[in-house]
Amino acid sequence: MNTLMEFIDKDAPTRVRVLNGEDTDAARRGDKTPVIRSECTYYCPDESTARRCITALEESDRRLRARPEELMLWDWQATYFEAEKGNTAGGGTVYLGVAWYDEEFFKDRKDAWFGAMHRRIYDQLGIPLKDISVTHWQLIA
Repeated sequence: MNTLMEFIDKDAPTRVRVLNGEDTDAARRGDKTPVIRSECTYYCPDESTARRCITALEESDRRLRARPEELMLWDWQATYFEAEKGNTAGGGTVYLGVAWYDEEFFKDRKDAWFGAMHRRIYDQLGIPLKDISVTHWQLIA
């Protein structure tokens, strides 16, 4: 039995990539090097909330891609969805990474995820702040 089948047989959770990011597209990252990474999770109680969340991230990515290259001090990494076992409404968790290329910019913006603008977005999506987590990791040379 191969490893994949072993996990499928155990009914292991499965994450599905739903959006590409700078970590899955070498041309998108280019010669930039992330110095800090943020891991964000959004618990979505049902499928429609998950779809709204993923669509909002996709639209945000389109706006980010429209910026001039010199303003690209951060970028989205790939986005994944993991269905919650036993959730008959189709809910689960959306996982998103953020690559930060400039430490000073990160220090200035690291808490933006719970600012007024983002809270309004979360309200529109139907995701309460208690169902969102953000963890920051710094690259150590």
